[in-house]
Amino acid sequence: MLDEHRSVRAELRRRGRVRDCLALAVVPAVLVAVFLLPESTRRGLAFVYQRPTLATAYTAHFVHLSLDHLLANVLGYVLLAGTGYVLAVLAGARRLFGAAAATNLLAFPVVLSALNLAIPRDAVGYGFSGVTMAFAGLLAVVGAAYAGRRLHPAVGVRHAPGAFFAVLALVSVIVLPSVPLAWALASVAALGALGYVGSAARALRSPAAPSAWRGVSDPGWSDILVVAAVVFFGYPFVGFPADVRSGGTLTNVYVHLLGFCLAFLVAYVCAESGLFGAGSDRGHP
Repeated sequence: MLDEHRSVRAELRRRGRVRDCLALAVVPAVLVAVFLLPESTRRGLAFVYQRPTLATAYTAHFVHLSLDHLLANVLGYVLLAGTGYVLAVLAGARRLFGAAAATNLLAFPVVLSALNLAIPRDAVGYGFSGVTMAFAGLLAVVGAAYAGRRLHPAVGVRHAPGAFFAVLALVSVIVLPSVPLAWALASVAALGALGYVGSAARALRSPAAPSAWRGVSDPGWSDILVVAAVVFFGYPFVGFPADVRSGGTLTNVYVHLLGFCLAFLVAYVCAESGLFGAGSDRGHP
C-alpha cells in the first residue's frame, strides 16, 4: 500500500533494513583490507592478460596499488550504491536491487575480466572501477522505478533506456571528442534517448494517465530524484576521463563501459519481466 503523505525519512525508516546497509558496507571494508596487504601480494592478485586465471579474474577487481585509486572507487561505490539503494527502497524495488547488487559483486568481476581478453594486450588489470560503473547502470533502472512509484505512475522502468542512451551519448563525446565516429555514435544514442523521453512525455499527457502527481505534499520526494540524476549524469565524467593516461597507468574505459551496460541490461530485463516485483507496469507492490 502506498502512503503518499508519509515523509521521505519516515518511509526510509519503515522500509530500509540495517542488514542491507551492513551488507553494502562490506565492500569498502574488503577493498581497504586488500589495500593493506603487501604490494607484492596485491600484484599477485591482479589480472595478467597473458597469464589469466579464474582466481585473478575475480580478485583483480578488489586490488588497488595507490591510495588515490582506492579512494576514488570507494567514494564512487558509496555514492552510486547508496543512492541506488535509497531509490530502490522507496520504489519498492529492494529485492531487485539486492539481486542486482549481488550479481554485480559476485558474477560481474569474472565476466568483465573474461570480456577484457577480447582485446589482446600485454597488460595487468586491477581496480574496482568496472564494478562501480555497474552500479551506475543499476541506478538508471531503480531511478525509473522510483519515478513511476513516487512521482507519476505514467512513467516507469520501461522508460529507463532513455537515461541509458543519454549516458552512452555523453560518454562517446567525453572519451573520444575528436573522433567523428564517436560523434556519430553519440548522435544515434541521443536519438534513442529522445525517443524514450518523448514516450514518457506522451504517457504523461495521455487522457488515460492520472492527473495527480504523487509526493507533491513533500518536496523531498522530487528532490531525491534530482540528486540521483546529478549523480547519474555527473559520474561518467569521473568514470570516463577525457585523458585516460595518468601516472604511467591507463584507465580501462572499455571495462567501465562493459560494467555500465551489462548491469543496466540485467537489471532492466529482470524488472521488465516482473522478477522481484519491480516491473514498469506494477505501480503498487
